[in-house]
Amino acid sequence: MIHTRNLVKSYRNKLVETPALINVNIDIGDGEFVAIAGPSGSGKSALFNIMGLMDRPDSGEVYFNDIELGSLSEKDRLNLRRGKIGYVFREFNLIDEMTVRENIELPLLYLNLSRKQRSLMVEEALLQFKLGHIRNYYPQQLTGLEQQTTSLARASVFKPLLVLADEPTGDLNSTDGSVIMDLFSEICERGITVVIFTNSVQDAQKAQRIIQLHDGHVVTESAQMISNRPV
Repeated sequence: MIHTRNLVKSYRNKLVETPALINVNIDIGDGEFVAIAGPSGSGKSALFNIMGLMDRPDSGEVYFNDIELGSLSEKDRLNLRRGKIGYVFREFNLIDEMTVRENIELPLLYLNLSRKQRSLMVEEALLQFKLGHIRNYYPQQLTGLEQQTTSLARASVFKPLLVLADEPTGDLNSTDGSVIMDLFSEICERGITVVIFTNSVQDAQKAQRIIQLHDGHVVTESAQMISNRPV
């Protein structure tokens, strides 16, 4: 699915250059649920942005389904983001002027789909994530859990190959965060590869595999025990 080879990324200002990623090599297979874990400053955000095609490395390679992303034009990168990758962020990133239903439908508007196709896919997502009863609510009327569930429905409604999530439970309490992590497990079971970036040990333990970052390096990698996986 997604592979990195010797990724290097630094951020610069007028006075100093700060390394974010140093020779990072990661392999994530189809249908895996992987946690990229580490404290603030470990390189998680830099890796999220590169894997999500929102930034480019200084050197090294990133492969998505055997396509080397560095060779793609900006237009091709945009099409890949819109058609193959779903995104979930800590801040939910819902559009205030749109209802739950309209927010979920939003990524479908970028695809060549009929109104009927879009409607069927949104209805399926509303059912899957149990959001039908609040379909006409606006984000300001929702709880944090409902907002993040809507964000996850939006990220997966078009059945992407990959969902990337950046600190997806950071603005939730532990109970609501656990619900969201179980939803990630559910979409993974439907064949979508899921990668979460987190500093939460509790969240990381819900994944099938943990890749630990520290100071821009991959320091450990471990598979979870089957008993740790949500049923």
